[in-house]
Amino acid sequence: MRSMPLVNAVEDRIIDPIGNRLSWFSTISSIFDVIIPIELTTSWYTHIVYAKHDGATLRTLFTQRFAAISTMVSLLVSTQIAVMFSPSEPTQKARDAMANLEWGLVSFWAGTFLAISIIFSICSLLATLSAWAIFNAVGNDNSHIILRSTMCQNAAALPVRLALLSIYNFFIWLNLFWHVIAQRWMALVLSLFCLLFVIYVTSMYSAVGRVIMYSGALGDEDIMGKNDAYKESMTGQNLANALTEKVKLAKEANIPVNMQYKIRYQEQLQQLEEGGSLRMEEFILPEFRGTEFTSSSMITALPPPTEASGNSANNNVNRGDNLQYPFTASSV
Repeated sequence: MRSMPLVNAVEDRIIDPIGNRLSWFSTISSIFDVIIPIELTTSWYTHIVYAKHDGATLRTLFTQRFAAISTMVSLLVSTQIAVMFSPSEPTQKARDAMANLEWGLVSFWAGTFLAISIIFSICSLLATLSAWAIFNAVGNDNSHIILRSTMCQNAAALPVRLALLSIYNFFIWLNLFWHVIAQRWMALVLSLFCLLFVIYVTSMYSAVGRVIMYSGALGDEDIMGKNDAYKESMTGQNLANALTEKVKLAKEANIPVNMQYKIRYQEQLQQLEEGGSLRMEEFILPEFRGTEFTSSSMITALPPPTEASGNSANNNVNRGDNLQYPFTASSV
């Protein structure tokens, strides 16, 4: 496969240093990407399910973080409980405000959010232990069937989502305690500094996740072509620019996620970049030919709404949420 023109187009592009550092913002799809990590979304789990055809690998990707979560949340909840029952003056004020229901005091809300964070941490530990035991018991041949359902995807993501809620509540009560122990201007500066860095970290990894999903990097197909010498000659910034352009092209193509990993995705994007049309039937991988995915009505257009699916406005299949396309065992 020859090198992609979109790489050539950006290879010598001169962008100011600040633009280079912030170019990844263009891959962010919504405001939720700056507050919710991409790996906690249904879209990410759906891409994982369709990209990984080996059941053992798929199950491992869903469960590998449980060990880290249990350790992290255990440390987090022990810290939170230690603060809640600490004899220090700020936490004593918080306990007194909660006991007297003094709603107007910052101390009251600091103690309240501290208590809520403890609840989320304990629930996260419970969910982690349950999910770890349940999903590890699923057989290799049945992993795709179980983990493709939104119910099981949400169950697998629940421990991490609860841990995230606990962390966010941790930030909230920590910021409120700053208003208790520090002058107002200093507390505001610390709170703003904390908020900016949380947004920066979350949006950075959400952008990277979007690049990985839209570029097809979760699959086995080489996302930059077969010319190894050419790829090795590219600088880091050239690669970043090329990946950003690829994400923009993939967003415009809007190929359904349940087709993305069953076609020669990079060749399809290449054709679109050269001005061609979206003709996925020409790029179906051999192992998926002969299934219902190869029908022209299935590939060239979205299916009509069914009686069970309701309003057609809610039936668009795009990047992995609320998939309505039919799926058979032969296409896994």
